[in-house]
Amino acid sequence: EWCYAIQIMKQNTATPRFRLLVHGQDGSIPYLTPELLRLMFFPEETADNESLEDGELNREHIILGLAVKDTCISPDYQHTLSSKKKRKGHSIVDENNRSTNLAKQARLNHDADASIQKSSSDGKDTSSDSKQQQQQQQQHNKKPTGYSFLNRDKSSRICGLLNGEENSTTSNYMEDYLRTPEHISTLIVPTFSFINNDNDISTNTSEEKKFTPKKVEANQSQQRKCSCSNIVIPKSTKDSVSIETPHGWQSIQPEQYCDAVSSMALSTKSNTVPSSCEGAVGLFDYVNLSSTQSESLLLENSTTAEQGRKQALKKITMSVQRSNDWACRSHQTFVNEAQPIRFWLPVQILASQLPSHVLFTTTKTRPNLQKQVEDKEQALLSNHSNVAIVGWDALVCDNNQRRNVLRNLMGTVQSVSSNPKQFLLLAVNDLQSILDAAREGISIIGSDMARILSRDGIALCFDFDCVGGISAKEIDMNKTNFARDFDPILFKCTCLACRPRTNGRAPSFTRAYIHHLIQAKEMLAEILLFSHNLHQLILLFRQLSNAAALDDEKEDKEHLETTCRKIEQSLA
Repeated sequence: EWCYAIQIMKQNTATPRFRLLVHGQDGSIPYLTPELLRLMFFPEETADNESLEDGELNREHIILGLAVKDTCISPDYQHTLSSKKKRKGHSIVDENNRSTNLAKQARLNHDADASIQKSSSDGKDTSSDSKQQQQQQQQHNKKPTGYSFLNRDKSSRICGLLNGEENSTTSNYMEDYLRTPEHISTLIVPTFSFINNDNDISTNTSEEKKFTPKKVEANQSQQRKCSCSNIVIPKSTKDSVSIETPHGWQSIQPEQYCDAVSSMALSTKSNTVPSSCEGAVGLFDYVNLSSTQSESLLLENSTTAEQGRKQALKKITMSVQRSNDWACRSHQTFVNEAQPIRFWLPVQILASQLPSHVLFTTTKTRPNLQKQVEDKEQALLSNHSNVAIVGWDALVCDNNQRRNVLRNLMGTVQSVSSNPKQFLLLAVNDLQSILDAAREGISIIGSDMARILSRDGIALCFDFDCVGGISAKEIDMNKTNFARDFDPILFKCTCLACRPRTNGRAPSFTRAYIHHLIQAKEMLAEILLFSHNLHQLILLFRQLSNAAALDDEKEDKEHLETTCRKIEQSLA
Protein backbone atom coordinates (compact mmCIF):
# COMPACT_ATOMS: atom_id res chain seq x y z
CA GLU A 1 0.00 0.00 0.00
CA TRP A 2 2.83 2.37 0.83
CA CYS A 3 5.22 1.22 -1.92
CA TYR A 4 4.95 4.46 -3.85
CA ALA A 5 5.53 6.48 -0.68
CA ILE A 6 8.62 4.39 0.07
CA GLN A 7 10.09 5.23 -3.34
CA ILE A 8 9.57 8.96 -2.71
CA MET A 9 11.16 8.71 0.73
CA LYS A 10 14.24 7.02 -0.72
CA GLN A 11 14.64 9.76 -3.31
CA ASN A 12 14.48 12.51 -0.68
CA THR A 13 17.49 12.47 1.67
CA ALA A 14 17.82 16.16 2.52
CA THR A 15 16.64 17.28 5.96
CA PRO A 16 15.10 20.76 6.22
CA ARG A 17 16.57 23.31 8.60
CA PHE A 18 13.40 23.62 10.71
CA ARG A 19 10.87 20.90 11.44
CA LEU A 20 7.54 20.92 13.28
CA LEU A 21 7.01 18.52 16.18
CA VAL A 22 3.25 17.90 16.26
CA HIS A 23 1.88 16.96 19.68
CA GLY A 24 0.21 13.60 19.14
CA GLN A 25 -2.79 12.39 21.10
CA ASP A 26 -3.04 8.69 21.94
CA GLY A 27 -0.27 7.97 19.44
CA SER A 28 -1.74 9.70 16.38
CA ILE A 29 -2.05 13.10 14.77
CA PRO A 30 -5.18 14.81 16.15
CA TYR A 31 -8.39 14.71 14.08
CA LEU A 32 -6.86 12.85 11.11
CA THR A 33 -8.25 9.41 10.27
CA PRO A 34 -6.11 6.88 8.34
CA GLU A 35 -7.76 7.95 5.07
CA LEU A 36 -7.09 11.64 5.74
CA LEU A 37 -3.50 10.78 6.66
CA ARG A 38 -3.12 8.98 3.35
CA LEU A 39 -4.55 11.93 1.39
CA MET A 40 -2.34 14.43 3.23
CA PHE A 41 0.97 12.57 3.45
CA PHE A 42 0.83 9.66 0.97
CA PRO A 43 -1.22 10.61 -2.11
CA GLU A 44 -1.69 8.00 -4.79
CA GLU A 45 0.65 7.73 -7.74
CA THR A 46 -2.17 8.77 -10.06
CA ALA A 47 -2.67 12.10 -8.24
CA ASP A 48 -1.65 15.38 -9.81
CA ASN A 49 1.82 16.86 -9.33
CA GLU A 50 0.57 19.45 -6.85
CA SER A 51 -0.77 16.77 -4.49
CA LEU A 52 2.45 14.78 -4.77
CA GLU A 53 4.53 17.85 -3.92
CA ASP A 54 2.30 18.60 -0.92
CA GLY A 55 2.67 15.04 0.37
CA GLU A 56 6.45 15.23 0.08
CA LEU A 57 6.47 18.65 1.74
CA ASN A 58 4.36 17.41 4.66
CA ARG A 59 6.57 14.38 5.25
CA GLU A 60 9.75 16.45 5.18
CA HIS A 61 8.78 19.11 7.73
CA ILE A 62 6.79 17.14 10.29
CA ILE A 63 7.65 14.91 13.26
CA LEU A 64 4.95 13.15 15.26
CA GLY A 65 5.49 13.43 19.00
CA LEU A 66 4.37 10.38 21.00
CA ALA A 67 3.90 10.98 24.73
CA VAL A 68 4.35 8.04 27.08
CA LYS A 69 1.73 9.59 29.37
CA ASP A 70 -1.16 8.58 27.06
CA THR A 71 0.26 5.94 24.68
CA CYS A 72 1.93 3.58 27.17
CA ILE A 73 -0.57 3.44 30.05
CA SER A 74 -2.40 0.13 30.48
CA PRO A 75 -4.78 -1.32 33.12
CA ASP A 76 -3.78 -4.00 35.62
CA TYR A 77 -6.20 -6.75 36.67
CA GLN A 78 -6.24 -8.93 39.76
CA HIS A 79 -6.20 -12.59 38.72
CA THR A 80 -6.63 -14.07 42.20
CA LEU A 81 -9.15 -13.41 44.94
CA SER A 82 -8.23 -10.88 47.57
CA SER A 83 -6.93 -12.26 50.87
CA LYS A 84 -8.01 -9.23 52.88
CA LYS A 85 -10.14 -9.90 55.96
CA LYS A 86 -13.53 -8.23 55.95
CA ARG A 87 -14.57 -5.87 58.70
CA LYS A 88 -17.11 -6.96 61.25
CA GLY A 89 -19.27 -3.90 60.72
CA HIS A 90 -19.73 -4.75 57.03
CA SER A 91 -20.72 -8.41 57.47
CA ILE A 92 -24.44 -7.77 56.83
CA VAL A 93 -23.73 -5.65 53.77
CA ASP A 94 -21.29 -8.27 52.46
CA GLU A 95 -23.90 -11.01 52.85
CA ASN A 96 -26.46 -8.98 50.92
CA ASN A 97 -23.94 -8.24 48.17
CA ARG A 98 -22.97 -11.91 48.02
CA SER A 99 -26.58 -12.99 47.63
CA THR A 100 -27.25 -10.47 44.85
CA ASN A 101 -24.08 -11.52 43.04
CA LEU A 102 -25.05 -15.21 43.29
CA ALA A 103 -28.51 -14.44 41.93
CA LYS A 104 -27.00 -12.47 39.06
CA GLN A 105 -24.55 -15.29 38.26
CA ALA A 106 -27.35 -17.87 38.36
CA ARG A 107 -29.40 -15.76 35.96
CA LEU A 108 -26.40 -15.52 33.57
CA ASN A 109 -25.82 -19.27 33.75
CA HIS A 110 -29.51 -19.93 33.01
CA ASP A 111 -29.37 -17.70 29.93
CA ALA A 112 -26.15 -19.41 28.77
CA ASP A 113 -27.72 -22.89 29.18
CA ALA A 114 -30.80 -21.79 27.27
CA SER A 115 -28.69 -20.51 24.39
CA ILE A 116 -26.65 -23.74 24.34
CA GLN A 117 -29.81 -25.90 24.25
CA LYS A 118 -31.26 -23.79 21.46
CA SER A 119 -28.09 -24.01 19.35
CA SER A 120 -27.71 -27.77 20.04
CA SER A 121 -31.27 -28.33 18.80
CA ASP A 122 -30.20 -26.67 15.55
CA GLY A 123 -27.35 -29.19 15.19
CA LYS A 124 -24.42 -26.79 15.82
CA ASP A 125 -21.31 -27.49 17.91
CA THR A 126 -21.36 -24.92 20.68
CA SER A 127 -18.57 -26.07 22.97
CA SER A 128 -16.02 -23.57 21.63
CA ASP A 129 -18.61 -20.79 21.39
CA SER A 130 -19.74 -21.29 24.99
CA LYS A 131 -16.16 -21.22 26.26
CA GLN A 132 -15.47 -18.03 24.32
CA GLN A 133 -18.63 -16.44 25.70
CA GLN A 134 -17.65 -17.37 29.23
CA GLN A 135 -14.17 -15.92 28.78
CA GLN A 136 -15.62 -12.69 27.39
CA GLN A 137 -18.10 -12.50 30.27
CA GLN A 138 -15.33 -13.03 32.83
CA GLN A 139 -13.14 -10.40 31.18
CA HIS A 140 -16.09 -7.98 31.09
CA ASN A 141 -16.78 -8.48 34.80
CA LYS A 142 -13.19 -7.72 35.75
CA LYS A 143 -12.36 -4.27 36.99
CA PRO A 144 -8.84 -2.82 36.81
CA THR A 145 -7.07 -2.63 40.13
CA GLY A 146 -4.72 0.07 38.87
CA TYR A 147 -2.71 1.31 35.91
CA SER A 148 0.92 0.86 34.95
CA PHE A 149 3.20 1.69 32.05
CA LEU A 150 3.97 -0.51 29.08
CA ASN A 151 6.72 -3.14 29.10
CA ARG A 152 8.02 -5.68 26.58
CA ASP A 153 5.75 -8.49 27.80
CA LYS A 154 2.62 -6.36 27.53
CA SER A 155 3.53 -5.03 24.08
CA SER A 156 4.26 -8.53 22.73
CA ARG A 157 0.97 -9.79 24.21
CA ILE A 158 -1.00 -6.93 22.65
CA CYS A 159 0.65 -7.37 19.25
CA GLY A 160 0.09 -11.13 19.48
CA LEU A 161 -3.62 -10.61 20.06
CA LEU A 162 -3.82 -8.22 17.12
CA ASN A 163 -1.76 -10.18 14.58
CA GLY A 164 -1.80 -13.73 15.88
CA GLU A 165 1.04 -15.55 17.59
CA GLU A 166 2.61 -16.70 14.29
CA ASN A 167 3.02 -13.09 13.02
CA SER A 168 4.12 -11.50 16.31
CA THR A 169 7.83 -11.84 15.51
CA THR A 170 7.80 -8.89 13.11
CA SER A 171 5.16 -6.80 14.86
CA ASN A 172 5.70 -3.36 16.32
CA TYR A 173 3.58 -1.62 18.98
CA MET A 174 3.60 1.75 17.19
CA GLU A 175 2.55 0.30 13.84
CA ASP A 176 0.09 -2.38 15.02
CA TYR A 177 -1.60 -0.88 18.08
CA LEU A 178 -1.11 2.89 17.72
CA ARG A 179 -1.32 2.64 13.89
CA THR A 180 1.36 5.26 13.44
CA PRO A 181 2.13 5.81 9.74
CA GLU A 182 5.30 3.93 8.91
CA HIS A 183 7.23 6.66 7.08
CA ILE A 184 6.37 9.67 9.27
CA SER A 185 9.18 10.58 11.64
CA THR A 186 8.38 10.05 15.33
CA LEU A 187 9.87 11.27 18.61
CA ILE A 188 9.01 9.77 22.02
CA VAL A 189 8.68 12.06 25.06
CA PRO A 190 7.46 11.48 28.63
CA THR A 191 5.11 14.48 28.40
CA PHE A 192 5.12 17.67 26.37
CA SER A 193 4.39 19.96 29.30
CA PHE A 194 3.24 19.70 32.90
CA ILE A 195 0.69 22.45 32.15
CA ASN A 196 -2.37 21.09 30.35
CA ASN A 197 -3.86 23.41 27.72
CA ASP A 198 -7.07 21.40 27.26
CA ASN A 199 -8.84 23.27 30.04
CA ASP A 200 -8.10 26.72 28.67
CA ILE A 201 -11.19 28.82 28.02
CA SER A 202 -11.35 30.40 24.58
CA THR A 203 -12.02 34.14 24.47
CA ASN A 204 -11.56 34.68 20.75
CA THR A 205 -15.18 34.81 19.64
CA SER A 206 -16.58 38.30 19.21
CA GLU A 207 -20.17 37.18 19.99
CA GLU A 208 -19.20 36.07 23.50
CA LYS A 209 -17.35 39.32 24.16
CA LYS A 210 -20.25 41.38 22.82
CA PHE A 211 -22.83 40.06 25.30
CA THR A 212 -20.51 39.66 28.30
CA PRO A 213 -20.42 42.60 30.74
CA LYS A 214 -17.00 44.06 31.47
CA LYS A 215 -17.15 43.25 35.18
CA VAL A 216 -18.08 39.62 34.50
CA GLU A 217 -15.36 39.35 31.85
CA ALA A 218 -12.77 40.77 34.27
CA ASN A 219 -13.81 38.32 36.97
CA GLN A 220 -13.60 35.40 34.51
CA SER A 221 -10.10 36.40 33.40
CA GLN A 222 -8.97 36.75 37.02
CA GLN A 223 -10.37 33.32 37.89
CA ARG A 224 -8.65 31.87 34.83
CA LYS A 225 -5.30 33.30 35.91
CA CYS A 226 -5.74 31.98 39.46
CA SER A 227 -6.69 28.52 38.22
CA CYS A 228 -3.62 28.40 35.97
CA SER A 229 -1.28 29.57 38.73
CA ASN A 230 -2.68 27.22 41.40
CA ILE A 231 -2.01 24.00 39.51
CA VAL A 232 -1.18 21.24 41.99
CA ILE A 233 1.53 18.86 40.72
CA PRO A 234 2.70 15.97 42.92
CA LYS A 235 6.25 16.29 44.19
CA SER A 236 8.91 14.13 42.60
CA THR A 237 11.43 12.00 44.47
CA LYS A 238 15.02 11.10 43.69
CA ASP A 239 13.83 7.96 41.83
CA SER A 240 10.52 8.95 40.22
CA VAL A 241 8.41 11.79 38.86
CA SER A 242 4.62 12.03 38.50
CA ILE A 243 3.11 12.74 35.08
CA GLU A 244 -0.55 13.35 34.26
CA THR A 245 -2.21 10.50 32.34
CA PRO A 246 -5.83 9.93 31.26
CA HIS A 247 -6.20 7.93 34.49
CA GLY A 248 -4.77 10.52 36.87
CA TRP A 249 -1.26 11.24 38.05
CA GLN A 250 1.05 8.22 37.77
CA SER A 251 4.56 7.89 39.17
CA ILE A 252 7.24 6.66 36.76
CA GLN A 253 10.91 5.76 37.28
CA PRO A 254 13.70 6.07 34.67
CA GLU A 255 13.86 2.29 34.24
CA GLN A 256 10.09 2.11 33.69
CA TYR A 257 10.30 4.94 31.18
CA CYS A 258 13.10 3.23 29.24
CA ASP A 259 11.14 -0.02 29.25
CA ALA A 260 8.08 1.79 27.89
CA VAL A 261 10.13 3.52 25.17
CA SER A 262 11.79 0.24 24.15
CA SER A 263 8.44 -1.55 24.10
CA MET A 264 6.99 1.12 21.82
CA ALA A 265 9.93 1.69 19.48
CA LEU A 266 11.46 -1.80 19.14
CA SER A 267 9.90 -4.86 17.58
CA THR A 268 8.30 -7.34 19.96
CA LYS A 269 10.83 -10.16 19.54
CA SER A 270 13.83 -8.27 18.17
CA ASN A 271 15.77 -5.07 18.81
CA THR A 272 15.17 -3.38 15.46
CA VAL A 273 14.60 0.37 15.72
CA PRO A 274 12.45 1.86 12.93
CA SER A 275 14.39 4.21 10.68
CA SER A 276 11.68 6.84 11.09
CA CYS A 277 12.16 7.05 14.89
CA GLU A 278 14.09 10.20 15.82
CA GLY A 279 14.78 8.94 19.34
CA ALA A 280 13.44 9.64 22.83
CA VAL A 281 13.67 12.59 25.21
CA GLY A 282 14.85 11.68 28.70
CA LEU A 283 12.72 11.88 31.81
CA PHE A 284 12.72 15.40 33.30
CA ASP A 285 11.57 17.02 36.53
CA TYR A 286 9.19 19.91 37.11
CA VAL A 287 10.49 23.10 38.74
CA ASN A 288 7.77 24.27 41.13
CA LEU A 289 8.35 27.99 41.78
CA SER A 290 6.03 30.53 43.30
CA SER A 291 5.14 33.72 41.44
CA THR A 292 7.50 35.83 43.59
CA GLN A 293 10.38 33.42 43.04
CA SER A 294 9.81 33.41 39.28
CA GLU A 295 9.77 37.22 39.18
CA SER A 296 12.93 37.46 41.29
CA LEU A 297 14.87 35.41 38.74
CA LEU A 298 14.22 37.98 35.99
CA LEU A 299 14.93 41.04 38.15
CA GLU A 300 18.50 42.30 38.04
CA ASN A 301 20.30 44.23 40.79
CA SER A 302 17.33 44.04 43.17
CA THR A 303 18.14 43.68 46.87
CA THR A 304 14.51 43.04 47.87
CA ALA A 305 14.24 39.99 45.62
CA GLU A 306 17.60 38.51 46.66
CA GLN A 307 16.09 36.05 49.14
CA GLY A 308 13.49 34.83 46.67
CA ARG A 309 16.21 34.45 44.05
CA LYS A 310 18.33 32.27 46.36
CA GLN A 311 15.37 30.01 47.12
CA ALA A 312 14.53 29.74 43.42
CA LEU A 313 18.12 28.88 42.48
CA LYS A 314 18.19 26.17 45.15
CA LYS A 315 15.02 24.58 43.74
CA ILE A 316 16.30 24.83 40.19
CA THR A 317 19.62 23.24 41.13
CA MET A 318 17.93 20.29 42.84
CA SER A 319 15.56 19.78 39.91
CA VAL A 320 18.33 19.99 37.30
CA GLN A 321 20.55 17.56 39.20
CA ARG A 322 17.65 15.12 39.60
CA SER A 323 16.88 15.28 35.87
CA ASN A 324 20.56 14.77 35.04
CA ASP A 325 20.67 11.73 37.30
CA TRP A 326 17.67 10.23 35.52
CA ALA A 327 19.24 11.08 32.15
CA CYS A 328 22.41 9.13 33.01
CA ARG A 329 20.39 6.10 34.04
CA SER A 330 18.21 6.28 30.92
CA HIS A 331 21.17 6.83 28.60
CA GLN A 332 22.94 3.78 29.99
CA THR A 333 19.82 1.67 29.45
CA PHE A 334 19.45 2.80 25.84
CA VAL A 335 23.14 2.17 25.14
CA ASN A 336 22.80 -1.44 26.36
CA GLU A 337 20.22 -2.16 23.65
CA ALA A 338 21.38 -4.10 20.59
CA GLN A 339 20.33 -1.13 18.45
CA PRO A 340 20.56 1.89 20.77
CA ILE A 341 17.77 4.43 20.66
CA ARG A 342 18.83 8.01 19.98
CA PHE A 343 18.73 9.91 23.27
CA TRP A 344 17.78 13.57 23.74
CA LEU A 345 19.08 15.22 26.90
CA PRO A 346 16.36 17.32 28.62
CA VAL A 347 17.48 20.71 29.98
CA GLN A 348 15.24 23.03 32.00
CA ILE A 349 14.91 26.55 30.57
CA LEU A 350 15.40 28.00 34.09
CA ALA A 351 18.81 26.34 34.22
CA SER A 352 20.08 29.36 32.29
CA GLN A 353 20.29 31.12 35.69
CA LEU A 354 22.83 28.56 36.97
CA PRO A 355 26.62 28.61 36.46
CA SER A 356 27.92 26.49 33.60
CA HIS A 357 29.72 24.01 35.88
CA VAL A 358 26.47 23.30 37.78
CA LEU A 359 24.36 22.78 34.67
CA PHE A 360 25.42 19.15 34.06
CA THR A 361 25.95 17.89 37.59
CA THR A 362 24.00 15.08 39.28
CA THR A 363 22.79 14.46 42.80
CA LYS A 364 25.94 12.45 43.55
CA THR A 365 28.35 15.36 43.09
CA ARG A 366 26.50 18.14 44.95
CA PRO A 367 29.01 20.80 43.87
CA ASN A 368 29.49 24.20 45.39
CA LEU A 369 28.35 27.09 43.24
CA GLN A 370 31.92 28.40 43.27
CA LYS A 371 33.81 25.12 42.80
CA GLN A 372 34.01 23.01 39.69
CA VAL A 373 33.86 19.24 40.10
CA GLU A 374 35.03 16.87 37.36
CA ASP A 375 32.94 13.77 36.95
CA LYS A 376 32.43 11.09 34.31
CA GLU A 377 28.69 11.58 34.28
CA GLN A 378 29.13 15.33 33.96
CA ALA A 379 31.40 14.83 30.94
CA LEU A 380 28.85 12.45 29.39
CA LEU A 381 26.05 14.98 29.76
CA SER A 382 28.04 18.01 28.62
CA ASN A 383 29.30 16.26 25.47
CA HIS A 384 25.83 15.14 24.43
CA SER A 385 24.90 16.44 20.98
CA ASN A 386 21.06 16.32 21.22
CA VAL A 387 19.47 18.75 23.68
CA ALA A 388 15.72 19.12 24.39
CA ILE A 389 14.75 22.40 26.09
CA VAL A 390 11.85 22.03 28.53
CA GLY A 391 9.58 24.65 30.11
CA TRP A 392 9.97 27.61 27.73
CA ASP A 393 6.19 27.78 27.24
CA ALA A 394 5.66 28.26 31.00
CA LEU A 395 7.78 31.43 31.33
CA VAL A 396 5.67 34.44 32.35
CA CYS A 397 7.48 37.45 30.87
CA ASP A 398 7.61 39.50 27.68
CA ASN A 399 8.99 38.20 24.39
CA ASN A 400 12.36 39.93 24.70
CA GLN A 401 13.04 38.40 28.11
CA ARG A 402 11.93 34.95 26.96
CA ARG A 403 14.21 35.18 23.94
CA ASN A 404 17.15 36.34 26.09
CA VAL A 405 16.65 33.42 28.49
CA LEU A 406 16.62 30.98 25.56
CA ARG A 407 19.73 32.57 24.02
CA ASN A 408 21.62 32.45 27.33
CA LEU A 409 20.78 28.78 27.90
CA MET A 410 21.83 27.76 24.39
CA GLY A 411 25.07 29.72 24.73
CA THR A 412 25.85 28.12 28.09
CA VAL A 413 25.16 24.61 26.83
CA GLN A 414 27.24 25.18 23.70
CA SER A 415 30.17 26.72 25.61
CA VAL A 416 30.59 23.70 27.91
CA SER A 417 31.59 21.39 25.05
CA SER A 418 33.05 21.82 21.58
CA ASN A 419 30.63 19.30 20.06
CA PRO A 420 27.93 20.91 17.89
CA LYS A 421 24.49 20.77 19.46
CA GLN A 422 21.08 20.17 17.95
CA PHE A 423 18.32 21.84 19.96
CA LEU A 424 14.68 20.88 20.36
CA LEU A 425 11.81 22.81 21.98
CA LEU A 426 9.04 20.61 23.34
CA ALA A 427 6.17 23.11 23.59
CA VAL A 428 5.53 26.41 21.79
CA ASN A 429 1.95 27.58 21.29
CA ASP A 430 2.06 30.99 19.54
CA LEU A 431 3.49 32.32 16.30
CA GLN A 432 5.78 34.88 17.94
CA SER A 433 7.51 32.13 19.95
CA ILE A 434 7.94 30.02 16.80
CA LEU A 435 9.64 32.93 15.02
CA ASP A 436 11.87 33.68 18.03
CA ALA A 437 12.88 30.02 18.33
CA ALA A 438 13.78 29.91 14.63
CA ARG A 439 15.87 33.07 15.00
CA GLU A 440 17.84 31.47 17.82
CA GLY A 441 18.56 28.33 15.79
CA ILE A 442 16.15 25.74 17.26
CA SER A 443 15.94 23.01 14.63
CA ILE A 444 12.86 21.12 15.94
CA ILE A 445 9.99 23.17 17.38
CA GLY A 446 7.15 21.36 19.12
CA SER A 447 3.69 22.89 19.05
CA ASP A 448 0.04 22.05 19.62
CA MET A 449 -0.98 25.33 18.02
CA ALA A 450 -2.87 23.80 15.07
CA ARG A 451 -5.19 21.85 17.37
CA ILE A 452 -5.74 24.73 19.81
CA LEU A 453 -6.67 27.17 17.03
CA SER A 454 -8.91 24.62 15.34
CA ARG A 455 -10.73 23.98 18.60
CA ASP A 456 -11.37 27.75 18.89
CA GLY A 457 -12.59 28.07 15.28
CA ILE A 458 -9.59 30.08 14.01
CA ALA A 459 -7.84 29.57 10.66
CA LEU A 460 -4.22 30.51 9.95
CA CYS A 461 -3.59 32.18 6.60
CA PHE A 462 -0.12 32.79 5.13
CA ASP A 463 0.54 34.20 1.67
CA PHE A 464 4.24 34.26 0.85
CA ASP A 465 3.75 35.36 -2.79
CA CYS A 466 1.66 38.49 -2.33
CA VAL A 467 2.66 41.86 -3.84
CA GLY A 468 3.49 43.54 -0.52
CA GLY A 469 5.82 40.77 0.61
CA ILE A 470 4.27 38.37 3.14
CA SER A 471 0.69 38.31 4.39
CA ALA A 472 -0.09 36.58 7.68
CA LYS A 473 -3.35 36.71 9.61
CA GLU A 474 -5.74 34.70 11.74
CA ILE A 475 -9.37 34.43 10.60
CA ASP A 476 -12.05 33.84 13.22
CA MET A 477 -14.60 31.60 11.54
CA ASN A 478 -17.08 32.15 14.39
CA LYS A 479 -18.00 35.59 13.04
CA THR A 480 -21.40 35.92 11.40
CA ASN A 481 -20.08 37.73 8.30
CA PHE A 482 -18.85 34.32 7.01
CA ALA A 483 -22.36 32.87 6.97
CA ARG A 484 -22.76 33.70 3.23
CA ASP A 485 -19.12 33.72 2.19
CA PHE A 486 -18.67 31.04 -0.47
CA ASP A 487 -14.93 31.52 -0.93
CA PRO A 488 -12.34 29.04 0.36
CA ILE A 489 -10.53 29.77 3.62
CA LEU A 490 -7.50 30.92 1.61
CA PHE A 491 -7.12 31.22 -2.14
CA LYS A 492 -4.30 29.17 -3.70
CA CYS A 493 -4.18 26.95 -0.61
CA THR A 494 -3.88 23.23 -1.44
CA CYS A 495 -4.96 21.75 1.91
CA LEU A 496 -7.77 19.21 2.19
CA ALA A 497 -10.29 21.95 3.00
CA CYS A 498 -9.33 24.54 0.38
CA ARG A 499 -8.20 22.56 -2.67
CA PRO A 500 -10.61 22.73 -5.63
CA ARG A 501 -12.86 19.85 -6.44
CA THR A 502 -11.88 17.49 -9.24
CA ASN A 503 -14.98 18.30 -11.29
CA GLY A 504 -14.74 22.10 -11.14
CA ARG A 505 -13.15 25.22 -9.71
CA ALA A 506 -15.28 25.41 -6.58
CA PRO A 507 -13.42 24.78 -3.32
CA SER A 508 -13.97 21.56 -1.44
CA PHE A 509 -15.38 23.42 1.58
CA THR A 510 -16.36 27.08 1.73
CA ARG A 511 -16.14 29.52 4.63
CA ALA A 512 -19.93 29.53 4.92
CA TYR A 513 -20.04 25.75 5.30
CA ILE A 514 -17.29 25.74 7.94
CA HIS A 515 -19.07 28.55 9.80
CA HIS A 516 -22.27 26.49 9.71
CA LEU A 517 -20.40 23.45 11.10
CA ILE A 518 -19.02 25.56 13.95
CA GLN A 519 -22.47 26.90 14.83
CA ALA A 520 -23.89 23.36 14.71
CA LYS A 521 -20.96 22.18 16.90
CA GLU A 522 -19.99 19.51 14.40
CA MET A 523 -16.58 17.86 14.77
CA LEU A 524 -16.01 18.12 11.02
CA ALA A 525 -15.32 21.84 11.51
CA GLU A 526 -12.36 21.09 13.76
CA ILE A 527 -11.11 18.40 11.36
CA LEU A 528 -11.14 20.77 8.37
CA LEU A 529 -9.59 23.65 10.32
CA PHE A 530 -6.89 21.39 11.74
CA SER A 531 -5.88 20.09 8.31
CA HIS A 532 -5.75 23.68 7.04
CA ASN A 533 -3.80 25.06 10.03
CA LEU A 534 -1.32 22.18 9.95
CA HIS A 535 -0.72 22.75 6.24
CA GLN A 536 -0.18 26.47 6.83
CA LEU A 537 2.32 25.81 9.65
CA ILE A 538 4.23 23.42 7.39
CA LEU A 539 4.38 26.14 4.71
CA LEU A 540 5.71 28.54 7.36
CA PHE A 541 8.45 26.09 8.33
CA ARG A 542 9.38 25.62 4.67
CA GLN A 543 9.68 29.39 4.24
CA LEU A 544 11.86 29.67 7.33
CA SER A 545 14.04 26.76 6.16
CA ASN A 546 14.53 28.34 2.73
CA ALA A 547 15.49 31.67 4.32
CA ALA A 548 18.01 29.95 6.61
CA ALA A 549 19.47 28.09 3.63
CA LEU A 550 19.98 31.40 1.81
CA ASP A 551 21.74 32.77 4.91
CA ASP A 552 24.12 29.81 4.83
CA GLU A 553 24.95 30.40 1.16
CA LYS A 554 25.39 34.19 1.29
CA GLU A 555 27.35 36.48 3.56
CA ASP A 556 24.68 39.01 4.55
CA LYS A 557 22.64 36.45 6.59
CA GLU A 558 19.55 38.62 6.85
CA HIS A 559 16.98 36.58 4.95
CA LEU A 560 15.65 34.75 8.02
CA GLU A 561 15.43 37.94 10.07
CA THR A 562 13.70 39.77 7.20
CA THR A 563 11.16 36.97 6.81
CA CYS A 564 10.36 36.98 10.53
CA ARG A 565 9.98 40.77 10.58
CA LYS A 566 7.57 40.74 7.63
CA ILE A 567 5.42 38.11 9.33
CA GLU A 568 5.42 40.10 12.57
CA GLN A 569 4.44 43.31 10.78
CA SER A 570 1.62 41.54 8.96
CA LEU A 571 0.29 40.02 12.20
CA ALA A 572 0.44 43.38 13.98
